[in-house]
Amino acid sequence: MNNATQPVPTVECKNCVLFLIRRCYARHWWFRLVREPLIVCMRILAWRNGIDAWTHAVHCAECRGCVRFMKAELEVKSPTFRAFNGLIGPSFRRLRDSMLKQGELPEAKRIAAEALAGTGRKKS
Repeated sequence: MNNATQPVPTVECKNCVLFLIRRCYARHWWFRLVREPLIVCMRILAWRNGIDAWTHAVHCAECRGCVRFMKAELEVKSPTFRAFNGLIGPSFRRLRDSMLKQGELPEAKRIAAEALAGTGRKKS
């Protein structure tokens, strides 16, 4: 089975990426310089592996095309992504989480749970 025909994984959101990233971007202008090159690399790998994050069914309009969908498929379809994510992912999460105020990570988890259940509307 080639990468393009592998099943699309079901995405279980643990926290709202959009909520967290908006917070980090608002507080630290330089965070874009760290995150955006990583996103470009993910998009290139997604393209090479036939991944389109916009095809996932979502309960919330703001979730459409979320990087979480692309990341979930890359975890399944790209050994290169898995290797880099294993090396970079933990440090990136620590950096991102260090920029958040107390209570924002639980808020991101709540927003994701509501969006996943279709009971809430994402807030920025």
